[in-house]
Amino acid sequence: MGYLSKRKFEEREHYLVTGLVFFIPVLTLLSTLGRSLSWRLDYLGEFKMQVACLSLLLFFLCLSKQSWGKMLVFLACALLNLALMASHSHLTQKKSDLPEDSHVFTVLYQNMKGSEHSSDQVRNMMENVHADLVMWTNVPVEIYRRLEDVIGSYQLQNQTLDTTGKMKLIFARTPGVDRGETIGEESLWVSRVVETRKLTLLLAFFDDPWNEKNYALTKQKVFELAEFARGRDEPVVLIGNLGASAWSWLLNDLENYAGLKPQGKLLASGTDKPFYSRRPTDHIYTHPGIETADIATHNWLNTGHDAITAVFKIAPLRKKIEFFELQPILDEEELLQPPT
Repeated sequence: MGYLSKRKFEEREHYLVTGLVFFIPVLTLLSTLGRSLSWRLDYLGEFKMQVACLSLLLFFLCLSKQSWGKMLVFLACALLNLALMASHSHLTQKKSDLPEDSHVFTVLYQNMKGSEHSSDQVRNMMENVHADLVMWTNVPVEIYRRLEDVIGSYQLQNQTLDTTGKMKLIFARTPGVDRGETIGEESLWVSRVVETRKLTLLLAFFDDPWNEKNYALTKQKVFELAEFARGRDEPVVLIGNLGASAWSWLLNDLENYAGLKPQGKLLASGTDKPFYSRRPTDHIYTHPGIETADIATHNWLNTGHDAITAVFKIAPLRKKIEFFELQPILDEEELLQPPT
């Protein structure tokens, strides 16, 4: 590269980096502070992972060129975006704070889109998985017709019917105690007993909400989900693809109204795309007292949608001692005798 060409390249690089010094902080602030003002600003916030990765790359570029001021700006933007993501999704799997005798159960969630010709892989998945519950969304009609051949020892617990490939199915090895649907056929639930605890498992899947009409409609659906979870007499576990990241204003009602806590792992977003191009739209929410002990992804069907397995721990129900159980069981005369 000649001197003039090198000089022009350095000038273009300088202008680009200088422009990004202003653009990335503005983008970060608008997508964070303005997410409740407009669906477009909320949509910008979907890409915090990509902004964090770009900021880190620019940080190392400025470090190599000893541009200390720009380096600090990019580092601050990267840390801010990571902190905002970490407030709603685990960057790494956190250690459970529940007692050792907590009840444990496992759930498998799989987006079945694109699996219409993968019945053999589906059968192998169901035969080799050890989950207590299996939840499917976007089930193709071809798979539904061969259901008895592919589900192995699992029993169908609840379902929605849809001939356009948007069915939802919930399976378990043992029967539950109740079931139903919420907000039409876009979510369904089962109620189960896990040792001493009863809980509700809620499965949902929303289409892409990122236009003005769909955003308002999805916001209403999220509120109805939150209202359902808030009204249950038992703790709720919500699993599914809600079309937005956990820090989106779109899902705000799940936390602030329903009292659910996001338990997702940032890099386990249910897709086999590289982490730097993912939008974590697959979610796990739980009420307090339930935690995820482990979250993992598995590319069992080769459809572009990884399965997500999660091990849940739920605090056991402690027996409340009634007053009559505290009454002495010995006669009064025997109680008054000196101890032997």
